Amino acid sequence: MTKLSRSEIARIKAEVKQAAIDHLNAREAETALSHFTEDVIAVSNTQLFPSLEALAEDVHAYYKNLKEVDLAVWDEMHIKVINKDTAIVTARFRYSFTNIEDQRIDLQGVWTSMYVRRADNWRISLRHESFETLKK
Repeated sequence: MTKLSRSEIARIKAEVKQAAIDHLNAREAETALSHFTEDVIAVSNTQLFPSLEALAEDVHAYYKNLKEVDLAVWDEMHIKVINKDTAIVTARFRYSFTNIEDQRIDLQGVWTSMYVRRADNWRISLRHESFETLKK
């Protein structure tokens, strides 16, 4: 295994952080789905999505119901570089949106993802998110 220099690790962390920010800021289904690998496995609370096709159904349903994103923030983000093509991201998040029925939904939770470099782009290969809906 080749040891990475501090500058290489810093560069990878910056690239992966930007990829995670871009994902959190996606405003339509196809953009959000473009951030995943073809062989992604995802978990959201108690739901397992063992393929991109299964995840795509859920993502399309969410964005079909989305009117506006009110807040999208990563808190306490940590990035562990595994090698030149793999990194793990863990973070807390706060996310609020208004749906097409003009209801505001406030979420907070934790996120873990494995990013892999594919064709010079960082993509999510494994994702786990646990969140709670905050009551108003």
